[in-house]
Amino acid sequence: MHILLPTLHVRPSPQAVPLAAACLKAALPEESRRRASLLDLYPRQSDAEMLAAILAAAPDLVAFPLYVWNRRRLLALARQLRQARPDLILVAGGPEVMADSARVHAEGVFDYLIGGEGEETFATLVARLDRGEKPSPTDPLTASPPPPEELPSPWLSGALIPSEGGGVLWETSRGCPFACAFCFDSRGTRGMRPLPMARLEAELDLFVRHRAGQIWILDSTFNHPPERGKELLRLLARKAPHIHVHLEAKADFLDRETARLLGQLSCSVQVGLQSARPEVLRRIHRNFEPREFARKIQLLNQAGVTFGFDLIYGLPGDDYAGFRQSLDFALELTPNHLDIFPLAVLPGTELHRDAIELGLRAQTEPPYEILESPSCSAAEIEACRLLAAAVDLFYNTGRAVAFFSALLRVPGWKGSDFLLDFADWALTVAKIPRERFLDGESWQAADILELQEGYLSHLFKKLERPDLLPAALDLLRYHFHYAETLLGPETLPSPPEELRNLDPWLAPLRLAEGVRLVHFSYEILDLLEMEDSELEEVALLFRPVGSVAVFLRRGEEVLCESLEEDFLTLLSGCDGRRSPEEIFAGTVIRAEGEEIVRFALAEGFLLPAP
Repeated sequence: MHILLPTLHVRPSPQAVPLAAACLKAALPEESRRRASLLDLYPRQSDAEMLAAILAAAPDLVAFPLYVWNRRRLLALARQLRQARPDLILVAGGPEVMADSARVHAEGVFDYLIGGEGEETFATLVARLDRGEKPSPTDPLTASPPPPEELPSPWLSGALIPSEGGGVLWETSRGCPFACAFCFDSRGTRGMRPLPMARLEAELDLFVRHRAGQIWILDSTFNHPPERGKELLRLLARKAPHIHVHLEAKADFLDRETARLLGQLSCSVQVGLQSARPEVLRRIHRNFEPREFARKIQLLNQAGVTFGFDLIYGLPGDDYAGFRQSLDFALELTPNHLDIFPLAVLPGTELHRDAIELGLRAQTEPPYEILESPSCSAAEIEACRLLAAAVDLFYNTGRAVAFFSALLRVPGWKGSDFLLDFADWALTVAKIPRERFLDGESWQAADILELQEGYLSHLFKKLERPDLLPAALDLLRYHFHYAETLLGPETLPSPPEELRNLDPWLAPLRLAEGVRLVHFSYEILDLLEMEDSELEEVALLFRPVGSVAVFLRRGEEVLCESLEEDFLTLLSGCDGRRSPEEIFAGTVIRAEGEEIVRFALAEGFLLPAP
């Protein structure tokens, strides 16, 4: 029996790893495992393309993990599979089956549903089908989860193989010790089951050997209990300090040692704030003391750790003003980014169970988003959505964290005031269609830069402070190009043997792909020294004399240097058609010019034209 395990991902990304499907495959006996294969599907594919990909594998059994983001699409796909291949055995599992099994069963599409952690149940089902048995397809098949030491590793079994430079999803435990009313992470049970450290060490060795680029640790709270979190960080620092790690933490359990260990890694930490209103958080079983939270976050700042917050709007008892209050609190702590979501009233959660009593009206189909509540009208939910989109565009994708507070000090606004003004300008003056403004994924970084420049020009004119605009735009452009350079190709020195037979003065040259030349109003290095100062102070101390800087990446470091006139003439003139002799056109003698060219070639700024 050929088994196919397709996964419909959210989008193509380093996180698009079919971990759940691979766990099912790893749990099969070796002979069955050889007959099982994984298939990655993406929303941009048409239903016909997905159907063709599945049928091309000629499976006998197809098993889908169902999530909030793919349930509708996969149900439709399963119906088409049933029509095309009536003999196919169709199986579904995942959070949507566990939380909403009755409605999934009522769809009448799947032969079998698997609830809970599916490895053991799926392996048993496959074994029975291989023996010619036909289990009754009624209630979801379930089994008690095995002890952590008995769970097979999808990585060590070979069900998944890390790709060089790619992403890895890494389970270090299962379960959740908390009981937040909105969350399904605990899967209906309290408590954590940590995976054995020996397994984690072997998996990490595998990731390092395969040169994985990023690791997402799937613990909903990696630092609980704190000592195990520290043990995990020490393991990462010892074996993989060069791999970027993404973690989720609870601020309550942050301490100076944890922050220090995080500071030794290349990492980003996401902290679940959700709301800054203690009375709102108490209703969903979370404790919060604002000053203590801020003190814990300051430990991350002091250790130089990149961190972000999660915020949710539409929580029971919260309103639009409360969401703005939470946003302002979060922005004052200078997170690297803010992930903001509408409340999802997920089946299987306490909020879903008590929705009628609480007066929560939400979508009845995935993604189950809140529509209105007694404290937050439908209009206020839409206002929250617009403000969240402004945060995503200007602050997150616009890389505004480093200069955002400097911008706020000019009008004396709170962060939410600024972002609402930006949203209003974008919709009314720039005439950005509302749906496009709300769709953050439709924007390219360069388009957002142009939008930010337009808004800042409008804002400083409105504030009657045009003298501060050049410094504000310089900071904006610096951080944009810094981030783009960091994400772009590395610029490496050229091997001497590649340049041995090259006449650097007469050969056509081109700028390396990862090198950027950026124009600024001020001498950019002077401005960066004053980055934490008021914009007024910059305008008083410096004149906008202009500069051009070169940006390039070496490893994880971005280099930014202001260019002297001859070096700028050379780099800006190398278009792949002209030689340095033609570019300088007699303004520089050959001996001096050739010295500059040789340096630029050796450092990899310039390359011979193809």
